[in-house]
Amino acid sequence: MKLARLLWVLVAGLSTLGMGKKDSSVAVRFHVEANPRDGESFVIRAKFHNPDRDGHVGKMPVVTERDIDSVYPVLAEDGSYGCAFKLDRHGAISLETVSRENRGLTMVAIISSKAGSHQFAEMIIDKPISDGVIYVRKGLTESDIEELQRRYPTMGEKTGKRR
Repeated sequence: MKLARLLWVLVAGLSTLGMGKKDSSVAVRFHVEANPRDGESFVIRAKFHNPDRDGHVGKMPVVTERDIDSVYPVLAEDGSYGCAFKLDRHGAISLETVSRENRGLTMVAIISSKAGSHQFAEMIIDKPISDGVIYVRKGLTESDIEELQRRYPTMGEKTGKRR
């Protein structure tokens, strides 16, 4: 009985390792266009701007902030910011798979931070992406970039994720 209780406490304790509160100051999610016939359980409505139309994206993001290793922000011509997102191995494999299987569809990027949440990019998937980098030309705010730089190193730095 004591051994079973000890084992239960040990298993419960080990199962919570790594479940501490993570830095949730910024979330970046990339979703791929989906078929509305897949059902409300799997898709959400989205507004596409290029061309202007209503559509749907998968509820489950294909890449998230947990897959990002580093960022490289750039100032866009319109005064907003663009950013290159260098992905870790998991994110790179996911991106390559999605880009091979969904050519011609749209990928939508959404950022959420203390300042709010907004769609900042949509990109047509026109070729397989095998280098593990997602480049967004514009659409991020200065506040978004500040949050990203607090959490992630700039591409080329030797440090790991800032979580």
